[in-house]
Amino acid sequence: MTLIAETTEQEMDPRLREILQGTAGVARRPIPTDTSASKGSSAYQVHTYPTKVPPGAIEPFILASTEPDSLVLDPFCGSGMTGLAALNTGRRALMSDLAPGAVHLAHNHSHPVRPTIIAAAMAALTTSLMETEIALYASNCPTCGRLERLRHQIWTDVHSCDRCREPIRVWDQKTQSGSSSRTLTCGHCGNEQTRSGVTGVLSKPAEKAVACGSCRTLQRGPADEHDLALLTSVAQRPVTRWMPKVPLGPDREMYRRSALHLRNIKEVADFWNRRSQLALSELWHYIATQADPTVRSALTFAFTNTAWHATRMRRYNAFGGQRPLTGTLYIPQLVAEGNVFEIFRHQVAQVSRFYATHPAAEHADGGIDKAFARQSSATDLSWLPSSSVDYVFTDPPFGANLFYGDCNVVWESWLGDVTDLTEEIVVNKSLPMASGGKSLADYEKLLSGAFSEVRRVLAPGARASVVFHNADDKVWSALLGATNHAGLAQTDVSVLDKVQRSMKGYKGRSGAELVPFFDLVITFTADSNVKAQNLNGADKVALAAIRRHLGSLPEGNKNEVTDQRSLEYLYSLAIGAVIASDTKLTGLSFKALEEILQKNFIAKGRHYYLH
Repeated sequence: MTLIAETTEQEMDPRLREILQGTAGVARRPIPTDTSASKGSSAYQVHTYPTKVPPGAIEPFILASTEPDSLVLDPFCGSGMTGLAALNTGRRALMSDLAPGAVHLAHNHSHPVRPTIIAAAMAALTTSLMETEIALYASNCPTCGRLERLRHQIWTDVHSCDRCREPIRVWDQKTQSGSSSRTLTCGHCGNEQTRSGVTGVLSKPAEKAVACGSCRTLQRGPADEHDLALLTSVAQRPVTRWMPKVPLGPDREMYRRSALHLRNIKEVADFWNRRSQLALSELWHYIATQADPTVRSALTFAFTNTAWHATRMRRYNAFGGQRPLTGTLYIPQLVAEGNVFEIFRHQVAQVSRFYATHPAAEHADGGIDKAFARQSSATDLSWLPSSSVDYVFTDPPFGANLFYGDCNVVWESWLGDVTDLTEEIVVNKSLPMASGGKSLADYEKLLSGAFSEVRRVLAPGARASVVFHNADDKVWSALLGATNHAGLAQTDVSVLDKVQRSMKGYKGRSGAELVPFFDLVITFTADSNVKAQNLNGADKVALAAIRRHLGSLPEGNKNEVTDQRSLEYLYSLAIGAVIASDTKLTGLSFKALEEILQKNFIAKGRHYYLH
């Protein structure tokens, strides 16, 4: 293991020094075999971030491995859910991440501001920016004609017919749910053509929604002459306030995967139309000029989520709840442009509800600070002394599944800094190595460096739990190779059920894409006496574990029983059994397990039975 020079006492941040004072020691209670928590809590919903683990799912692991006031570290802190779980259980929290956006979220999730302060700040903001909102979003009610404020405007892609050149609106060919097929039919000549992979497509207003004080409900209808005139005027207005203009191009993995060249994206600012640019830049200017750092912090927390929800990625949904897809930079062909100020008010209300019940609310005006977030690569924890951490719970990047630096750049750029992609621990599939892409070997090497640092800072006898989720056995092997190289020995495997499925989770269940849904929490220790891994037999171990599991399940159609027969659940269970048996994961991909199940068990849809 490479020795890294540690931060001296004089160089250390005073806030960090305070948190490091004293230690409650480690605990070695039994690790939970499975855990779950809802994504519906205010803590989880307050800000968008890909692949968050709900705090309630982390807390049992912290309780099993620490004592009250122990020190918990997450070196891949993401949105800071581990830190929040630590505070919820009366522990101290250290969080770090390569991404400035992640540090922003981790700090704000763990440092509440009193809702009364936020309410006063919002009253002043509303008064100051009311004229700006009216100038940008004034719209006639489609029902009574009263001049009100726009809630959202639906924009539709308009294709040109390949045969007769007549316009074809995607809006006119949507289903009741708001989706549309990849094939468009010209209403003039009947020609059928694809809507995919086409450049230079125009986007025009289709339907608007206005919150009418007279009609009392949200009124929908087509854009009228007033709306079109306002949009023409707004399009000619220059953006005079600062807004981020980070270049975006084929040097980013998600630029390629999301085909952003087809949507005329050249820089971050292109993710918003002109009206949203004007509104966001005025809102940001107001927030940045507030003298009270507490007010700036709370409003910035709400703003970064507003910036994400106000992009051209915000999908139209016929049933409501328009929002962008997480984990991608996809711009749909039906965009729901929201009123930026309305979105911001909603986000501020969410922040206030979250802070009202925050575990550190009593210290919101000062006092003991038990959480610290720092921007730092997980491969360099030299700011922490050796043997100083009582427990690590972390959720590292899942190979080629997700590119946080690319997906978060849209809102992260407003903070004046973006993630350094050269240090991001990922596997690139679209970005060539010559253009800065990383191979599986690069991924394992970087993970090894991170886990070597985890081992260094762990106190004697302390544990480190790692959440992982991947359908590729090679990526699993890279993870285990990295932990093994770092000198960490696996002791426990648990199944983590995030309860509500992500988009990829839904695809996995429907059979549209092979991905495991249930994450695993693999717990390690630096104890050198734990037996090392063997080299083969993963299929036999997995088959035996699944046979035992299916044999233990009662017959019936209860949801919890049915879910435990699913391919996704069985894959997680199989991986856990293989790792727990010290057997190498070679060959045990998601598809390989599906073939094993089909040969040895009875399949009923996506569920499996012994007989």
